[in-house]
Amino acid sequence: MMGILLALTRGTAVAAAIMFAFALLKRLIIAFGFLFAIVKFAIVAAFLVLLISIAVTMLRDWSGKKTGAEDA
Repeated sequence: MMGILLALTRGTAVAAAIMFAFALLKRLIIAFGFLFAIVKFAIVAAFLVLLISIAVTMLRDWSGKKTGAEDA
């Protein structure tokens, strides 16, 4: 009888440890997903800033040529 109770206790502890590990793994996946989303947003923002700066430079150059300004 005592052996059966001891076996059930060990099995319960192992099951609890496995469930705890899965819960931690789930939290880590969510945390890394959030971190990667922030990194993706930063990359997209940097790309948009680059595109806007290129467009502004092109407009300034086009405007300078249109008004007849000479480069020094």
